[in-house]
Amino acid sequence: MYRRDTQRETKNWPTLTLAFGIVFVIVYLGQLLLAGSLSQNAGYQTATAVNNTVGSGSVVFSWLFHSSHTHLLGNLTIFLSTGWWVEKRVNDDRFIFVVAVVLGIGANVAAVIFFQILGAGISGITTGLVTMIALGAFEGLLDSTVAPMKGVLVFTISVLYALLSIGAIAPIPAGTAVEVHLLGAMFGAAWYATEKFRYDFSLNA
Repeated sequence: MYRRDTQRETKNWPTLTLAFGIVFVIVYLGQLLLAGSLSQNAGYQTATAVNNTVGSGSVVFSWLFHSSHTHLLGNLTIFLSTGWWVEKRVNDDRFIFVVAVVLGIGANVAAVIFFQILGAGISGITTGLVTMIALGAFEGLLDSTVAPMKGVLVFTISVLYALLSIGAIAPIPAGTAVEVHLLGAMFGAAWYATEKFRYDFSLNA
């Protein structure tokens, strides 16, 4: 038996997604200020300095850091374009908790524990959100009331991004924490299953 979420029927603006986006930008600007430079790699320099100072404890907030301007812009574009879809369909408290604690902190902590890799950035979050959308779109393909072309398009784009993020269909930049991407996708799948069976999550709601 599931409990239907009424919030997703009334929420129109992705306020939490926008708020997260603003936080990511502010943190990155803080990185540039700490580095005292606007160079492309200033973010990486700051993240490295913080990691060397704090040590393994930096994994708790490394998900907020970005290594370069392009890293931030790429992640932010995907986050804003996927976060609003998911946010409109889940409870606010769960959205904040899963994005920040499970996909943000959790994916990075798991990468350190299982792979001894310290990542930086919100790639675990973006792959988790894309996985949510991919699974929701796949479910829509099985629903005769959903426009098939829309479902195919959303499913194809989300799957292609997920495969690209783990280097399955094209080379990815050296130093990319692929393990964090994989863990984000796994946690995203678990989130989808939880939302689906407990709260009747649907991409078409």
